[in-house]
Amino acid sequence: MEVAEVRTTSAGPDSPRAAAFSTVGLPAAQRLEKWEAYNASALVALACRTINGAPLEATERNLWLPHVEVAQVTGTPHVVERTARQIDRHPSRAVVLYLAMAGEAFFYHDDGVRVLKPGQAVLCDADVPFVRGFAQGLTELVLKVPRPVFDGLSEGTALRTPRVFDIAGPAGAGGHGYALARRLRSMVRGEAGEDRQLLERELLGLLRTMVCGARAGDTRSQLHAAQAFVERDLTDRNLSAARIAAGIGISERQLSRIFSEHGGVARWITDRRLDRAKAMLAAGDDRLSIGEVSHECGFASQSYFARVFKQRFAMTPLEFVRGARS
Repeated sequence: MEVAEVRTTSAGPDSPRAAAFSTVGLPAAQRLEKWEAYNASALVALACRTINGAPLEATERNLWLPHVEVAQVTGTPHVVERTARQIDRHPSRAVVLYLAMAGEAFFYHDDGVRVLKPGQAVLCDADVPFVRGFAQGLTELVLKVPRPVFDGLSEGTALRTPRVFDIAGPAGAGGHGYALARRLRSMVRGEAGEDRQLLERELLGLLRTMVCGARAGDTRSQLHAAQAFVERDLTDRNLSAARIAAGIGISERQLSRIFSEHGGVARWITDRRLDRAKAMLAAGDDRLSIGEVSHECGFASQSYFARVFKQRFAMTPLEFVRGARS
C-alpha cells in the first residue's frame, strides 16, 4: 500500500502537531487507496469502500498531543472495516471514541449492530474487528487514547464491548460528552490554545467522567461540562443552577464551589448571555429589535436586560447600538 503524504503543521514547540489530508482533487482511481494509507499512518488502519460507486470525497484533520490523538473526519457515503488482518499488521493498542456530528451510521461488532445518530458517540477497542457504515455521509470527531492511558483513567472499568453515549442529552454523560465534543471541535479548528499538556488533561478528565460517572471527574472537567451545558441551553429562560447540576450529575453545592472563582453560577450565565447579546447587537441586524435580542439571549425581560447590560458595559443597549452604527 502506498503511504499517503501527510501535511503537518505546528505553531510552536508547545503546540500540538497537526496534519490534514483530503481525497478531493485526487484521481478517482487513487482515492480509496490513499485514504486507507493516510488513516493507517495517522489514525487507525481501515479498509474502505464506497456504497454507490461514486468517488470518495473525504477530509481528515489530525492533532497529536503527548499521548492522545484528535481528529475530525468528513466524508461522502462509504463503509469502513477494521479487519483481523489489519489489526495484525497495524495494531493500534488504543481505544477510540467516535462522536457523530452529522450523518446516521451503523456500527457492527461481534456482539451486535448499533445505529448511531448525530449527538451520539461510541467508545470501542480499536484492536477488535468492527464495521462502520455511513449511508448519508459523515462528520465526526475522534479521540484515540492508548490503552494503558485509558486503563489508568477508567478506574478498572473494562471495555469488553463498545459503549454508546448520548452526548447531547440531558443526563450527566450527555453534559460531559457535549463538553468533550466542544473541546475537540475547538481543537481541530485551532481555537484551543497551545498548551499540549493542559489540553490533554482536559480531554482525559472529561472522558474519565463520561466513562466512570460525574463524581469521578476532577473539578476542571466538571467546570467544562457545566459551561458546555450553559452554552447549549443559554437561550432557555428557565436555565438554573439546579438544572445544570442535575444535567451533569453533581450536587448544587459542588456546582457552586466550582464556579466560585467565576463569580458564581448566576453571574456566569448572565455574562454569557450579555456576551451573546452584545455580539448580536454589534452585528447590526436591523431585523431584530433590542427586545428581540433580549428574548433570543434568554433574558426574562427587556428592562432587566437593559439594566445588567449597562452595569456590565457602562452604556444601555440602545447607546451601544447607536455607537456601533455611527
